[in-house]
Amino acid sequence: MEYKVGELVLLPETKYPGVIGSVISENKSEILVRFNGVQQLYFKKADLQKYKK
Repeated sequence: MEYKVGELVLLPETKYPGVIGSVISENKSEILVRFNGVQQLYFKKADLQKYKK
């Protein structure tokens, strides 16, 4: 498991510049991320980056 549930990640810069999300769950190929309070989408692991303050 590359990302832990609750971990903060940066979404892909091409569609979501500067948007930070929280990992909800992970399956074999994608990670479910919640962002903007209510939106949830699946992203490929390679598209996400760990958030660093």
